[in-house]
Amino acid sequence: MHSLKPFSDKNLFLFVLISFSMLTTCTREKHAEIFDKKTKQEPVYTIEKMDSILSLFESVSFSELPDEYLTYTDPQGIFNKKLKDKKYRIVQGDECYLYIVGKNRIQNFLCTDKYFIENEKNIEANKKQYWLIDRQLLVWILEFIDELKSQGYNRDGFEVRESHRHAYYNQERGGATQSQHIFGTAADLTIKDINNDGKENETDKEIALEILETLVGDKGGMGLYPGTMTIHIDTRGFRARWNNYKRPNKP
Repeated sequence: MHSLKPFSDKNLFLFVLISFSMLTTCTREKHAEIFDKKTKQEPVYTIEKMDSILSLFESVSFSELPDEYLTYTDPQGIFNKKLKDKKYRIVQGDECYLYIVGKNRIQNFLCTDKYFIENEKNIEANKKQYWLIDRQLLVWILEFIDELKSQGYNRDGFEVRESHRHAYYNQERGGATQSQHIFGTAADLTIKDINNDGKENETDKEIALEILETLVGDKGGMGLYPGTMTIHIDTRGFRARWNNYKRPNKP
């Protein structure tokens, strides 16, 4: 009979992290399912519908954000000047489960920080989250969905994995010091079975890259990340392309 080996500190940390992640994912899926049944919401496939969802949220300027939030997200105020003209949307409670582009919910675009976690733990408390998003980024994703459909592919064959990351969270994630995620102008897409062949592979990603290259063109950045099923897009206003996860620091 073999005796069990005790957890090392590292293994124990990984076990706790994985367990928490699984619990959070299950909780999120349960909340989203309840929300869908309650609202009978439909996926968002038009700009008009997208704009109608965006109009539901109160907007506040950067200067109107709570001091506690500003101190938490950028303790040294490094990005104050670059964010001073930005408008943030206030998302409360289960509003995060609203579809905003296709079957991607607002929560797909929110920074998964302490505010996100606190809201997940007690969705009924209607806690506030502050969402920074560039409308043009949402438009591009809708156009991507439309093009997938027009070419006979699965228009829902991808997921927005990550979008807004405030300065503190971006640093914790090891993002570039001037990451477009900080300014609400970037999204990372996870590509799935776009061509409906029952597989998620490089062929699906090549389809997505070809379409996104046409959409983004010289107006934004794309992280290509070969060997993964991830594509980064952003609306920085000029052309940028890179392959690895060390994103360009140029703002």
